[in-house]
Amino acid sequence: MPEWTPTAASIRRWLVIVSLPLAIVLLALWEPDYQPPIFDAQVHYNQNAWQRVRVEAIANGIRELNVRWLLVGSTPNEGTWRLVEALPERIIPMWVPEVDRDARDRWMEDDAQLRAMEQGLRQRPYRGVGELWFNRRDIDHPGVRRLLELARERDLVLHLRTDAGAIREIFAIDPELRILWAHAGVYDDADAVTEMLGHYANLWIELSHRNDATPQGRLAPAWRQLILDHPRRVLVGTGTYTADLWFQYRTILSNHRSWLAELPEGVANRVAYLNGMALFGLVETVE
Repeated sequence: MPEWTPTAASIRRWLVIVSLPLAIVLLALWEPDYQPPIFDAQVHYNQNAWQRVRVEAIANGIRELNVRWLLVGSTPNEGTWRLVEALPERIIPMWVPEVDRDARDRWMEDDAQLRAMEQGLRQRPYRGVGELWFNRRDIDHPGVRRLLELARERDLVLHLRTDAGAIREIFAIDPELRILWAHAGVYDDADAVTEMLGHYANLWIELSHRNDATPQGRLAPAWRQLILDHPRRVLVGTGTYTADLWFQYRTILSNHRSWLAELPEGVANRVAYLNGMALFGLVETVE
């Protein structure tokens, strides 16, 4: 009988068979690595999501994905407090006007909303206001001026979806106010945002829905340089204003972690969670 000589193919098959039990064991023991932790600086649990996305599902997902803190402003505000009840140690509540999307940029003209703002900020431990919509032309409106007074009196963070001109006007009124610029100005390019960060020490930005900053999941060079130039003033966010975005939550976070991994570790940790903690004066309390 001729002597059998193993072929490369037979060796590969044998290795697969031999290694199969180990692979099964490793799969059973494997836990996903969701590092670094995340401070999600752009979260909404709006009424349009309540029936499709249960609070319990959000709470379980947040814990699994190592999201330690969520900056939440919902329409109506009840959505925020539903999350606070489920995740009291992780939710940072923000007051928002309880208006529909078509009227959200005219909240300052609604006397009922202004009264609700004062009452809400007085009765509940909101840490700020927003995401809030207005434009430069609204700065002199009495409702906006009252908002700025309340922010000063109560040390509130203003999470604003507005234009660069409005940001400049606000800091001209009071340079000590703290502003988190929603979506890094939405349409402003990296050079314009860099200039704003260079001028205003109390301005932070969050990068939710800025796909132009991270095309194909990688940092665009200009945005990478912005982060390296201002590593203490950039945050990440998911922007969950619809139920569909909650269903994409895991993917959005995965994309964020992908481009964060391109940064030096210390910078990545600042953007992922330390900057948010510093902005709101938080200490680590989540087990």
